[in-house]
Amino acid sequence: MLFAKAFGWSQTCQGGEMASDAFNSCVSVEASVLSRNCHAARTVIKEALAELAEQCLEEEEQYARSGTEPPQKKRNRWNAYTQRDRAEAFVRETTHFVKNHPECRLRLMPLPQLRFLVMLQHLISEDVADFYRAEEERKHTDTFEGILTDAVNSQLVKDAHRSEWTIDEQSFTMQGDLSERSFQAGDNRKRMISTFQKELVTSLETMLLDFCQRRHLLPDGQQRLIQAVTTQMSQCGLANLDRASQAAKYFVSGQGLEQRTTYNISLMDAGLPHESLKLSLLCMKTGFSQYHTEESLDLLNSEGREGGPETCDPSSYLYQYATVLFQVGQTSVDGGQITRCVVIDALDEVNLEPVMLDEGI
Repeated sequence: MLFAKAFGWSQTCQGGEMASDAFNSCVSVEASVLSRNCHAARTVIKEALAELAEQCLEEEEQYARSGTEPPQKKRNRWNAYTQRDRAEAFVRETTHFVKNHPECRLRLMPLPQLRFLVMLQHLISEDVADFYRAEEERKHTDTFEGILTDAVNSQLVKDAHRSEWTIDEQSFTMQGDLSERSFQAGDNRKRMISTFQKELVTSLETMLLDFCQRRHLLPDGQQRLIQAVTTQMSQCGLANLDRASQAAKYFVSGQGLEQRTTYNISLMDAGLPHESLKLSLLCMKTGFSQYHTEESLDLLNSEGREGGPETCDPSSYLYQYATVLFQVGQTSVDGGQITRCVVIDALDEVNLEPVMLDEGI
């Protein structure tokens, strides 16, 4: 990778050997496990950042060739991933995250799982940090609305009826209603969706505002926290799962394909000084019977060949899951209130079962 070389980064991961002496102390074993996980994490995040840098460079060249002036927010994203000092800061943040992650202290993490964990932490942290930057330095262009506030991500509202939700143990879903009443006229369907959106958003805002009040957040801090949380409860959160995962490398299809997305937000350590918001995101694809990979699609496009997708049994599935804590803290510079996020659990699973032939064949 060009940027890995430009930054002076190695692309190989050569973890140190774990001590095998049966008389080594538990502390030594834990230190060895953590050291190897940190080493591996630095390797995978460097590789991922190099890939992002190359993507940014390609985008920049496309704008240059077309003679089009890129938006400032696009330039801000390019700067984030093509400047060495920013990249090195991301690596330090990743190492700090791994050192403090309980699972990384207890066992050696498989590289794909470690990559999913650290990339997800990086992507969500960057999304959250964007709300605390000056407008001219931000990388995103999301819009916001709401019932009790104007801080709920508009994409959450737009897609509310397509997902399943649990807000502080209260469930919201339209999946059954829409399928059972699909025969109804369009206007009735729109009214059902609008009512559902209002009920969901009001419940979510009420929960988040109550949390903000207990944490003594000022109006500006309240708005930014609600923006940060609801952004991850939208298409942006699912996009982060995709960008970090191996499951996103499989493009599935088939008549029985179903995609389920769920969001569950609750309180952790409610009423205590370190009370946090706990958000779980899940995306699961099932019922598909064929798929392409990035490599097979590139091969078809580059050679202009005709070819069908790979086949699999409908019992196959793609599964992405993460749990994120949102915590309120103070900045060290001016004492302002900020939102911090920590990915405490993440699972990225691809299960492609071979086609089961009928016994009589």
